[in-house]
Amino acid sequence: PSSPFYSADVEKYDINLDKANGLLDAAGYAKKADGIRFSLSMDYIPGPVEQQKNLAEYLKASLKKIGIEVKIHQSPDFPSWAKRVSNWEFDLTMDSVWNWGDPVIGVHRTYLSSNIRKGVIWSNTQNYVNPRVDELLAQAAVETDIARRKAIYAEFQKIVVDDVPIAYINTLPFHVAYDKRLKNINTTIWGSMSPMHQVYWDK
Repeated sequence: PSSPFYSADVEKYDINLDKANGLLDAAGYAKKADGIRFSLSMDYIPGPVEQQKNLAEYLKASLKKIGIEVKIHQSPDFPSWAKRVSNWEFDLTMDSVWNWGDPVIGVHRTYLSSNIRKGVIWSNTQNYVNPRVDELLAQAAVETDIARRKAIYAEFQKIVVDDVPIAYINTLPFHVAYDKRLKNINTTIWGSMSPMHQVYWDK
């Protein structure tokens, strides 16, 4: 939300178990006698338990309410997780992806069909393909007018929220520490990766 290209004008998905069950039934995933429709695995980035493991357990319990059995896979370390995910050896995984200094750097890599690259972490590991998304991201990469660029990214966000190649769960807080004499510094998520040409010391 702190990105200048963020659009709030997208579909919001409220929790609706009846609708979720209905969609799964319509898709042919009927509940078996034990109440389970199907099973899948969920990976998460290893680290502090409160960072992702606890959330994985919460999602497991939540998905069970609609008949989806989740088996949590715990990688011993980050390289092991990255290898599994980059080689597409997963059903679901949690991850942390963000803008970096510009969406071209941090966002495009996740959604461009040209970036489906097996063995490369933080590429389009979900194998998402949408020609209109490819077209919009190509336009945004070369557009110099901020207003037009925002409009392009707004349409892009509507599409990916509708297609749901990634389900957004939360926004991580990022903090910037700086000397109070430093003026005009960007204190959003972009922080020290933002352009610094307008930052100055107050003497």
